[in-house]
Amino acid sequence: MANHYSVNTLMDIYSQSLSSTLDAQLIVIEGFYFDQKGRLYKNVYYDRLRDKNKKYEITVQVPQNIKSKLVSTRFYQLQGYVNKASSIDNDSRLRVYFRVTKILKLEQDVQLIDKAEYDIIRERYDRVFPNIEDLLISTIERKDKPKIDIIIGEQSTSLDDYSKSLYNKEYYQIDHHTCNLSSQTAMLNFMDSHDFSETDLLVFIRGGGQGLEVFNELELCKKAIELPVPFITGIGHDTDVTLLQKVADKSFSTPTSVGVFFQSTVNIHKNRRYGIELKNQEIVSLQQQHQKEMNVIQSQIGIQKKQLRNTWILLSILIIIIVGLLYVFFKS
Repeated sequence: MANHYSVNTLMDIYSQSLSSTLDAQLIVIEGFYFDQKGRLYKNVYYDRLRDKNKKYEITVQVPQNIKSKLVSTRFYQLQGYVNKASSIDNDSRLRVYFRVTKILKLEQDVQLIDKAEYDIIRERYDRVFPNIEDLLISTIERKDKPKIDIIIGEQSTSLDDYSKSLYNKEYYQIDHHTCNLSSQTAMLNFMDSHDFSETDLLVFIRGGGQGLEVFNELELCKKAIELPVPFITGIGHDTDVTLLQKVADKSFSTPTSVGVFFQSTVNIHKNRRYGIELKNQEIVSLQQQHQKEMNVIQSQIGIQKKQLRNTWILLSILIIIIVGLLYVFFKS
């Protein structure tokens, strides 16, 4: 009978050594399955399996005939074996995969969101969600620059990802803060020590891949929703939804999407300003047209007054002439 191992135990074994007694052995691991929606590569799909505590995960190699039977975010017991790559990851660790050979069990009673997570989500939803777009636009329209603090990882490419989508950076005052985004302690220390008195918005930016489970830490999420400023996230990929994203005031699936959001907010402001300018031009044009019409009317009134005055003069002369003729006629 195959031995059972947790994702955490399996990852810990191979973080200590390049080889193990588990090599080539048929074993069983369990966890929440996440479909990464990737392409078939060498007869397998590369998906994720996350442990029950949602702190550790491993890449699973899933054959096509097995993948069709799996449902994303459900909890499974999977049989298979460890498959080691010939390369190392960015943290100089051996890449370890779990090759799935069989689905042993679907655990119907294991839920992705436990009571502690539910309580934090409910706590977040008990508060008013600020409209981040309106907050930024109203600040810009006051001719101020929204003060944005962005937390990015050390040696991360996420800064380039979001920056390339934000063409009009001059509308914002953005400060970047590097932090170990794989460490809950490092992020908690930043939130405890940073002065948010001038901050309009806090942003967490991180790309996908391994290590996203830190954003499921309850203490981290609780601290974030207790901050005196709203916060948004641009974490991972479309299939990686963490607890921090669920309790954020606004969440995006990638760092690039954050840049797109900031740019679209500027574009809305520009379009509003352009619309106002068009209305002002239209009002000025209507005023000028009205003035021209008034000038024409006043000119016509002036001409008519002059004509009327001339008519009265002629009538007066005619009356004088007629009176004079009548005087001469009756006198003679």
